[in-house]
Amino acid sequence: MADIATSHPYKLGLNQAGYATLVSSIFFIVLSIVAVGLRIGTRRMLGNHLGLDDWLAIISVVVFMGFCGDVLVGVYTYGGGQVYTNKLEAEENLIQYMKSEYAIPPLYAINVTLVKMSILCFYHRIFSVASFRRINYGAGIFCLVWFTAAFIGDMLYCIPIRQFWDPTAGGSCFNFADYFLAMELIDLLLDVVIIALPLKTIASLHLSLRKKLALLGIFLLSVFVIVTGAIRIAYVYRPGNQLLSLSQASLWSVINLGVAILCACLPIYRPWLPKVGNLPSILRSRYGKSSHGDTSHLEAINPGNSNMKSYGSRPAHYYQMNDSHNDVLPLTHIAADDPRGLQNSSQGIRVQQEVQVV
Repeated sequence: MADIATSHPYKLGLNQAGYATLVSSIFFIVLSIVAVGLRIGTRRMLGNHLGLDDWLAIISVVVFMGFCGDVLVGVYTYGGGQVYTNKLEAEENLIQYMKSEYAIPPLYAINVTLVKMSILCFYHRIFSVASFRRINYGAGIFCLVWFTAAFIGDMLYCIPIRQFWDPTAGGSCFNFADYFLAMELIDLLLDVVIIALPLKTIASLHLSLRKKLALLGIFLLSVFVIVTGAIRIAYVYRPGNQLLSLSQASLWSVINLGVAILCACLPIYRPWLPKVGNLPSILRSRYGKSSHGDTSHLEAINPGNSNMKSYGSRPAHYYQMNDSHNDVLPLTHIAADDPRGLQNSSQGIRVQQEVQVV
């Protein structure tokens, strides 16, 4: 049983752990909605239909909002943060608090598995190599096995379940702290495997070193999930203690899931990077003049071709042709290196072919 909280409130009638959980829940709910919204927007921008990975990401956000709602029930009933000066009132709310806490582990298992499966389905969509897909399938099966074991263990922690919030009900509960450590270490190992899966394939792509490193960097940002997961274990688990810090478990579960949803969406944003990188050039071409004067004459070269975009602020004449709406986008640059103008552009034309994986 948790001790009755009778200390003075920190903010909004909550103690420090409760206030941090409240702020984190609101922040990550908003962040996850924005992340998945941008994911859907990117898919629409490319003219692609939503895939299974996208739908799993959407469902994960819905479950995450329910998870945060359950956490906040605990925050505003008892030990999750609500501070009571009336001991009798605290005891009356303890049962409701313990019920909400019992629901956190199975909800967490559902949510984190949805995020993992979303990532693996994304890998399946963009990587068609047979050997990679076999490993990907194996990782997915292992994730589902972990989820089954975790969900059953979370639901049957106490037999009967009522014993968790009512010790007079009889029965018993197993050592949840050791169970938590074992399951979370396996979960952390799964995260490492999932993040490492595409790295070899990406490294072998025929891309320039700069683009290859940028793509690897996007996938490696998911390492933050491992970091928050490790911090969650460090804060929650106490060696030799059969009980967990429920308030810390709630807080770091919210943070870990919020970061996981964001990281699952990051690789989808790859098509936006060239747009962001070209923003200075676009602004200069619209509002400034290049060293050769106004660049509007470059746009008039092919007035009937709306698919050609001018990069007239550069010394040479660059065009971007992108007619594809597939997941693998061809990007072709045609450059005329002759600085004297377009009349001699037939000399020294070079074509560079690049492939973007999104």
